Amino acid sequence: MSKPLKKLEENIESFKEYFIKKYFGSSKNIEHYWISDEIGGVLSVADYFFSLNDMVEFVRNRYTPKKMFEYYDYALTYNMKDKHKKGDYLINIKNYNKLK
Repeated sequence: MSKPLKKLEENIESFKEYFIKKYFGSSKNIEHYWISDEIGGVLSVADYFFSLNDMVEFVRNRYTPKKMFEYYDYALTYNMKDKHKKGDYLINIKNYNKLK
């Protein structure tokens, strides 16, 4: 593996640890793993699933753990609706606060 790729994986793993500590308390006593062992893909933490982009956006937008779980539950429910009207305002982490 090239040095830049190795450094990238190390940085992603370091950020993963930071994310888990910030939002779940500690990575030591909580099940977590990258889906299909794809570092930087989708992370499973205690039956929650996060893309690396979502993890970055939660931190960038200074979400508290309470706000992160509130958004997660809202987005899950919203995206499970059978139909969305044309022109529906699809949510993401960046625009969630504007919708509330």
